[in-house]
Amino acid sequence: MESDTIQIPRKMIEEIYVVHEKIDHILETLEVLMDTETLKRLHKGEDELKKGNYIDAQPDEIEALLK
Repeated sequence: MESDTIQIPRKMIEEIYVVHEKIDHILETLEVLMDTETLKRLHKGEDELKKGNYIDAQPDEIEALLK
């Protein structure tokens, strides 16, 4: 009787997972680089950070600061 299963070494599965994660990161980077609005927001944020135009807050203070 023929079996419907196969065996794949654990190490191979782990390597496939690592490569998959790298590909996901590359695709995410490409998405950002292709989105001009996102790039504008990132550059604006970098400029504000360089100028010191930001507020240093604790996580529980953020909601009140955004009001």
